[in-house]
Amino acid sequence: MKVLLLYPLFPKSFWSFEKALALVNKKALLPPLGLITVAAILPQEWEYKLVDRNIREVTEQEWNWAELVIVSGMIVQKEDLLAQIREAKRRGKKVAAGGPYPTSLADEVQAAGVDYLALDEGELTLPLLVEAIRRGETSGIFRATEKPSVTETPIPRYELLEFSAYDNMSVQFSRGCPFQCEFCDIIVLYGRKSRTKTPEQLIGELERLYELGWRGSVFMVDDNFIGNKRNVKLLLQELKVWMAQKNYTFQFCNRSFGRFSQRSRIARTNAGVQF
Repeated sequence: MKVLLLYPLFPKSFWSFEKALALVNKKALLPPLGLITVAAILPQEWEYKLVDRNIREVTEQEWNWAELVIVSGMIVQKEDLLAQIREAKRRGKKVAAGGPYPTSLADEVQAAGVDYLALDEGELTLPLLVEAIRRGETSGIFRATEKPSVTETPIPRYELLEFSAYDNMSVQFSRGCPFQCEFCDIIVLYGRKSRTKTPEQLIGELERLYELGWRGSVFMVDDNFIGNKRNVKLLLQELKVWMAQKNYTFQFCNRSFGRFSQRSRIARTNAGVQF
């Protein structure tokens, strides 16, 4: 199966950062962590290409190559996400969608002509999508009735990214938040229990970024990085040792607290890896 992963455009808004990015000669602030995690969860014998439309357009060769198109994004990206579904269908492609926007407003995505909806968190619903495709089913909606553990989530396929285009790389240690802030939909999407990876998992992801040549800022995308204080302390103990071994190559940052050194005792973050 040849899979084209498409990440929609951000309109000019807080999320686009176009003026700030121009100053540092970058095209996008953050990579599509959800989609490269999807590529890691789906069968590894499948072939994958990723196009972040905040960086460049999809080529004719890529459209012709694809057998399945997968799109994901947030509500702020809805206009281009729906446009890409329509374009893929115009070209006769099967299309699957998931992530925060499709999970929150599935009816809008269905109306655009999507074939498959893998809603909620991909660790549980992507295997259902794969089974349906292998059975020859041409459509379907796949939902989860529980929240998955993230201790089995594989290392994202960072090699699919165009590193030079991004100001930051992204990693995720936990999902969920114990609080009930009325302005935030995190507890609806990911629940109030903070589910964490193991320290070894997170450091494995950082090690992969290091192997691929990334040097610089790493954005921690957790909904609430210190939501599970016990586990984050265990991570920071291991992270302190790893960063010393790497001569403090990376800097961590998040949207709420800005940039801070690896030598710092606390790391903070935001986002989610719903596909």
